[in-house]
Amino acid sequence: MRVLMYVLMIVVATVLSLGAGLLVGIAFQDAANGLLIATACTSPFLVMGPVVIGTIAGYWDHRSSAESRRFLGWWFIGVAAIDVVAAVFVVLATLSARAPVWVPVVLLLGAAVLLAVARPLGAVFRRTEPPISEHPDGSVPDARAIRSKVRTIAVTFVVSAALASVGAALLTTLGRDDGEDVVVFALLAGQLTFTATAMATVIVSLPLSRALRDAGGRDIARLRRFAKVVLRRKELPLDDADERGAVRYARLVPLALQFQIAFVGLLYVALAFQFVSQAIEGDLGVMPEYFLAALVVVLIVVVPLTARRIRRARSYVDDHAQAADDPSSPSTAGTLR
Repeated sequence: MRVLMYVLMIVVATVLSLGAGLLVGIAFQDAANGLLIATACTSPFLVMGPVVIGTIAGYWDHRSSAESRRFLGWWFIGVAAIDVVAAVFVVLATLSARAPVWVPVVLLLGAAVLLAVARPLGAVFRRTEPPISEHPDGSVPDARAIRSKVRTIAVTFVVSAALASVGAALLTTLGRDDGEDVVVFALLAGQLTFTATAMATVIVSLPLSRALRDAGGRDIARLRRFAKVVLRRKELPLDDADERGAVRYARLVPLALQFQIAFVGLLYVALAFQFVSQAIEGDLGVMPEYFLAALVVVLIVVVPLTARRIRRARSYVDDHAQAADDPSSPSTAGTLR
């Protein structure tokens, strides 16, 4: 049921976003260029803004604390503000293009309806979730479970490499007898292989994300408090229940961060294949130097920061393992190393 609802949400959101963009492109084509560009850039938020609100309401239980309710409220206000800006551009573009009145009515009324039903639909989705496990320490994967996830990623890499290589060979056979084409097809195969492996890394790490959320009782405010205490070393008061939750969080987050680094690394390799391929074809796009510089800066910042957070989480487990209910918690923490 949850999977069906999730797929349905993606399909509906995609169709509505494309429909809104198509309507803007057709109805406002006679508008001033600046207004047309502004409307085209902001109109997707009329659909995706409510989707974000529904996702937050469905993934987190905002009823669990006043801080969580404020968090969702601030997001709602932000999305509503963006929708107001988009509505202004829609109205101005309508006047500029002298478009039919029904066009802004459909766009703005549809956005208002989506924003109104986002939170209730999110609540319906949240109620389809199973309850939080009564033994949350069992959500920390052991070494065997981690090896299974790594094997899945490795198998994905091998299968993707084989399929991509066969595809590249077929394209080379059907294409021109040109050495440059062979290199481009080989690079394409590498890009597809590493992209597929990166996606597999995300998929196998999803249970860790859910376990992290459950460590905070699906309360986003509580989980943010754990992150401040564990990863940023903030001195915040925690009661016994929160202390146990923080220890569970600290056990899980190094694994989640390690898979995150693996995902970033694989994705960067895929981007490198793509960049080299575009360089060979002479189609680097706009300002490739700035794009590359931005990627390097992100990598230089993200990897050391993530490594430091992993060390801090492990140190927190070592210092607070006795707060956990499981008497074997020190050995459990050791499985993360």
